[in-house]
Amino acid sequence: MRHAGQRASPRFVLLAISILLTGGVAFAENIDPGSDGSKFAWAENLGWVNAQPSGPGGPGVQVSDSDLTGWAWSENAGWISLSCTNGSCAGGSYGVTNDGCGTLSGSAWSENAGWITFSSAGPNPYRVTTGWRRAVPTGTPSLTADKMNGSDVLLSWTALSGATSFDIVQGALSALKSSVGNFQFATQACIADNTTATSFTAGGTPNAGDGYWFLVRGENCGGDGTYDTGEATQAGLRDAEIAASGHGCP
Repeated sequence: MRHAGQRASPRFVLLAISILLTGGVAFAENIDPGSDGSKFAWAENLGWVNAQPSGPGGPGVQVSDSDLTGWAWSENAGWISLSCTNGSCAGGSYGVTNDGCGTLSGSAWSENAGWITFSSAGPNPYRVTTGWRRAVPTGTPSLTADKMNGSDVLLSWTALSGATSFDIVQGALSALKSSVGNFQFATQACIADNTTATSFTAGGTPNAGDGYWFLVRGENCGGDGTYDTGEATQAGLRDAEIAASGHGCP
């Protein structure tokens, strides 16, 4: 293989690749975990590109939260390197990146085709599936409430590892008490959906002699986090009960 510092003049090929996330066992590569042939991408100049050319566990493409590594194969272009970490990055860094949600960018390299630019745009009748899936946030943020002018309350919470946004639900304390802590009957509204901030001003005035409770959860493109604390002292399952209320965040 030509050293990275001795590559020919750049030639660019656009490779459209549809990444479908699914569960599965990760081998040396984590492509086509369902073994249904979902391992091909297409380029006008390269033809079919196989992301699992040697079968499960062989040389192929490995998808992670941050990038794609390993090798793909094209009958027209030969081996395609997804990252300079396959060999050495001393002659120049390159690679296909993943934003953590399956949106790809960056470039791969082929001795025969030159640079190959990756894109996740556009629907395709073919696809590459992978066993990679971004982990959803675990744990619950620490939430505080501070009285503001009038009836407004400033909610603030700690950042949560892996979370890119947050949901907040609200309900009446009287309903939570009368239902013995059952959030299915006590949840009244989703007051913040997918907010990227770590604070929120909640308005509204509770009935006389009543008050509001608030819960926050983290989420990312891998899915929703949890309202549950995981502690043995917690009564019931908050996630299931809030979902059953019909007033939870989507």
